[in-house]
Amino acid sequence: MRKRIFKGKPKRTNFWKMFAVAMILPVLITMFVGFNIFPLGKGYIQAQVEKQNNTDYNNLVRRIEYGSKTDDEMNRPVEFGLCLSAHRGISTDGLFFRTGAVMATTYDDPKSASARWAYDENGDIIFSNRARLWIVIRESDDPDVRRYCCYDPQEHDIPEMNELFSQFFKDVEENDIGYEFYMKSLYLNRETNRIIPHEMTIKKYKYSVITRISDNEYEENETAIGTKNVVINADEKGYELLTFADKNEPDSYPRGSFLGLWGVNPERFDEIYDIYKVKNPKSEVNGGMTGRGDNVYDFYSINNKLNENKFGAKGCVSVTRINVMNKHAVIKYWLIIAVVFIISTLIALVICLIRNAKNKAQYAFEDYQRALTNNLAHDLKTPLAVIGGYAENLLEMRRDSGDEKELKYLSSIMNNVSYTDDIIAKTLKLSETEQTKKLNKTKVDIKALAEKCAERYRTALEERGLGLGIKGEGTVNADEDSLSLAIDNLISNAVKYTRNDGAIRINVSNKEFVIENEVAENVDTKELKMPFVKGDKARSDKSSSGLGLSIAEAAAVQNGFTLKLSCKDKKFTAAIKL
Repeated sequence: MRKRIFKGKPKRTNFWKMFAVAMILPVLITMFVGFNIFPLGKGYIQAQVEKQNNTDYNNLVRRIEYGSKTDDEMNRPVEFGLCLSAHRGISTDGLFFRTGAVMATTYDDPKSASARWAYDENGDIIFSNRARLWIVIRESDDPDVRRYCCYDPQEHDIPEMNELFSQFFKDVEENDIGYEFYMKSLYLNRETNRIIPHEMTIKKYKYSVITRISDNEYEENETAIGTKNVVINADEKGYELLTFADKNEPDSYPRGSFLGLWGVNPERFDEIYDIYKVKNPKSEVNGGMTGRGDNVYDFYSINNKLNENKFGAKGCVSVTRINVMNKHAVIKYWLIIAVVFIISTLIALVICLIRNAKNKAQYAFEDYQRALTNNLAHDLKTPLAVIGGYAENLLEMRRDSGDEKELKYLSSIMNNVSYTDDIIAKTLKLSETEQTKKLNKTKVDIKALAEKCAERYRTALEERGLGLGIKGEGTVNADEDSLSLAIDNLISNAVKYTRNDGAIRINVSNKEFVIENEVAENVDTKELKMPFVKGDKARSDKSSSGLGLSIAEAAAVQNGFTLKLSCKDKKFTAAIKL
């Protein structure tokens, strides 16, 4: 019962102190995740980009060598499909519970791009996904008759269009601004399907929240931020002016649809082309990854020996350049870190709330137990004093007339009363010491305090022939009364249990107070600081209450110190870590 009452008694603490300590683990977990999420995310993006580029390359080779069923059915040029697919997004599918969220993209990141092209035997580009302004023109109600036309900035030097291309990619990549184009009229070359805009309205809008409707559908809210009308007067040979019907008249022709600026940023395309254009290849097929620095990587595939095809293409190149620290990835990294921190914090909070509830119940029980012990101790002191007084009076009355047996019984009664009274006094002292109270901390000379306490036991030391030496110097900021109580009890314990003619040694420093005494046999110190525990048989006599070390520990803890006990090679050591 005694062990169940005192063993594992928690130190008193409030909820916020406990929660502050508990938060160390969530912080460490979050730091661990934070340090590892970036390389993990980097590896994931690289793997997905490599996979995507290989797919793009294989599709490009098949498209050149075997053609495209869609292109043939719709009578559209290869460039149109390439430009539409130039904007590559790497999603988190399969990694974050199939959220469909973007992890990286080659569309709106200034450092990324997805460039593909085919070249002839002279190394000249036949077709590519370099950005163009595309429009699909229908001049009749026949759905199979459509004309895929584009404006290529490499073929014309028109300031308005040069400015449009430059501003478009700057807005898309740096400012999250989208564009919509409304073509009223244009110049058309029917032989080459090339166009030059004549009258066009450009609407700008700011991207906002993207809402997922289903697995493959997304709704993106947008806010209009301005419109601009562009009028270009051109006089190019082979071009005719074509005016579109009112868009509110669906049965009128000609009409334009799918109007947009698609393809890879021209500056980025030209930069990649200068690096990977084929001049004197050493092998027919080449591919790999190249680090461009600043978290940017190129994944490339080159084929210099295509099968005979209708385009006359000798080879093709596919390059996907990705910035693994693009804004989408960084958002996901911080989102994961925040989720980990919040979840681990919530777990710590729940655990602390549970522990706090248990602690309150434990503290209430301890307070009740302490109050009960104090009340019992106080109530027992009076009858014990009366019993002791009666026994002392009887002993005096029968000292001359009483027989030896009566005197022995009376003496035994008085010894037991004295022993019980000592236990009660020390129990009250332990209870008083354990209770939190305001300390009067000052600079205390530990050596002087130890010498003062040892002086009280000088007679006992001389009677038993024990030597006591104090070495070292040290001062500590502590309450002198409570620290004196701890040291006094440790010296008292050493005096009682040092073997005859043994020695007691005390070492003092600014960091610890250590007292070592020689004992008759080794003692198990595991539970020796518990109240009423006396250890071996040598500590079970009535000269000890089993409370001295408990009082010493309580006094040490009150000052913020700890008491450590050990016994080895018949040397018992008690150390107060200051």
